[in-house]
Amino acid sequence: MAEADRGCVLLGVSMLDEELTTMFKSRLLKDTSKSLKKEIFDGKGAFGTLSAKLDIAYVCQILPEDLVNCMHCLRKLRNNLAHQASPFTIQENSETIFNILNKISSGNLFVGIANMSGELVVQAFLQKIMDTSHPLDEGKKLFESQEEAISYLEQNDELKTTLVEKKIKTMFVIGIACLGALIIFHREKHLSMIENKA
Repeated sequence: MAEADRGCVLLGVSMLDEELTTMFKSRLLKDTSKSLKKEIFDGKGAFGTLSAKLDIAYVCQILPEDLVNCMHCLRKLRNNLAHQASPFTIQENSETIFNILNKISSGNLFVGIANMSGELVVQAFLQKIMDTSHPLDEGKKLFESQEEAISYLEQNDELKTTLVEKKIKTMFVIGIACLGALIIFHREKHLSMIENKA
């Protein structure tokens, strides 16, 4: 959340890439040499790019198609951001991000992420504003009730815009976390299937 919007996307996709690397490294034989590992996961190796890892995970039936498609779209967004100098904000690209996260078809994940991010942002705002002291009346809080704070929020367009921006960024961050969790879930499921066959 502390990253600028461009950095948030770049870092988020990088974290997912690392999770995929961990997934594939967990399948290596224990006696695999460091030099062979380096060769396999180097930029020119079979698992050297995010695109290759996603395609292999799909072909080997480790990750489902919707997750792979979602992550390919995130990869393309990351690549575009890495090669363009123009300004980028998550809010201005919210439709693209909504469409990417909406590719996950399992159980309306996107709707849950959107609802959760809205609740988190509003609750954090209310907690902070309810703890704020009145600037002119020492010992008194700025707002006496949450209803009063919500009423203030509803009348303040600039504050609402700020909270919407924060909600969209929070939604992206939660989306990245959920995608990482899905990678781990499918990795463990796949490992369990292999162990049960052995």
